[in-house]
Amino acid sequence: MKLFKVFSLVCLFFFLIGCEEGVTRFVPADETSDGSSDIADDSDATDPTNPDDPTNPDDPTNPDDPTNPTDPTNPTNPTDPTDPTNPTDPTDPTNPTDDTDDPTDPTNPTDPTNPTDPTVDPETDEGKCVKAGGTWDAFEEDELKKCYKIVDCSPKPEYTEWIGEQSWLEYYDLKDGQWTNFGQNYKTEYNDSGEPKICQYVCAANAVREEETCKPYCSAVFNGESSRIEVANNDLLNLSDSWTIEAWIKQDEGDLTSDYAPILRKGTSENPSYVLMGYRKQQSWSSVTYTVTGATTYKSAYGSTTENLQVDGTFNEFSGGWTHVALVHNKKVEGTLIQSITYKITLYVNGKQVNSKTYEPRTTMNLLEVNEPLIIGANLYTSWSVSKKYFKGLIDSIRISGSERYTADFTPSQLSVDNDTIAFWDFSNDFNEAKNGLENTPTNVTFSTDCAF
Repeated sequence: MKLFKVFSLVCLFFFLIGCEEGVTRFVPADETSDGSSDIADDSDATDPTNPDDPTNPDDPTNPDDPTNPTDPTNPTNPTDPTDPTNPTDPTDPTNPTDDTDDPTDPTNPTDPTNPTDPTVDPETDEGKCVKAGGTWDAFEEDELKKCYKIVDCSPKPEYTEWIGEQSWLEYYDLKDGQWTNFGQNYKTEYNDSGEPKICQYVCAANAVREEETCKPYCSAVFNGESSRIEVANNDLLNLSDSWTIEAWIKQDEGDLTSDYAPILRKGTSENPSYVLMGYRKQQSWSSVTYTVTGATTYKSAYGSTTENLQVDGTFNEFSGGWTHVALVHNKKVEGTLIQSITYKITLYVNGKQVNSKTYEPRTTMNLLEVNEPLIIGANLYTSWSVSKKYFKGLIDSIRISGSERYTADFTPSQLSVDNDTIAFWDFSNDFNEAKNGLENTPTNVTFSTDCAF
């Protein structure tokens, strides 16, 4: 009986030893971090001490370890082909051994612009050419390669245009180490006669030669006898409400008479819609004065009645220099059920208000619209007592605007096109209207380099 008990105990002992690895161990609650009675499996794949754990930072043999020096995707892996610091990276632009390197890489020994390009022997003719700053290539006239460079002419002056080539070729003597252009001395210079050569120029179409320089045209010359510019009738030129007509003029003093000198006139019949006139000379027994004039014509909306409104600016002296003249028109409407309309025109000479007049019609009146051309530099209306009149002198520019530009004294400036401009002429060697392309027909008008600005 005793032997049977001993035998049973021995069998139980070996049974327990043999089954120990397959026994699940219950962990007391106080052995877990959160106080629960969790079950911990020694074969857990996320066990930080498990050598097969893919996130184990201490696993030196883990192929997915980001710090593993043998990891092929490790950015610091010396054998990683995408590692930017890998000296054998074929896409590294600074890799000196990169066979596919950018040809413009300044550190690339095979860069064609690299002065140390080993493909060009500095002792050869081509190497000497490149070192001298030339190009080594076949010459046009033969198949021999020569060293050459392109040399540009010096910049030409303003308001000129080239008549010859703008550059030439120079060739490098490999023996003497000198550049030559075969004896030609190319110099940027003016030439308006003979066969044009390289680097020679003439005045541009909008300029003329004066005192060794080319000066641009910038004003129109009216001869006082037949010169004029006819601008075809256009609805844009039938002004109303608020507008401004202005011009820079330089009138010939020797031709001043008692006749009006028209700068521009809308209409060729007796009553123009509007007119701006230059100086006329008025002489009495005791004095001489000079008068500038602006005028408009109004017509009744219900009949043929017309009214003229004219302003004159009178001066004791005539300067003969460039003068700015402006006529400003304003229409003022007051009242609602019963309206009152007032027309006002103001004349400015060199920015100073010299006269102003107001017209208050008793019946409805509007600015006269005439389906006739606008004439620059002449009054073509004639009758038994009136003959044609022409302006003599220079007109730098004319501007017609659809606004009341000036309401007080101002400093005149160079005229230009803006949003309020209806028509603009600057007479820079053409008669084109710069804003709306109004059709022009010039007669005996030339151009001058004498400008207001």
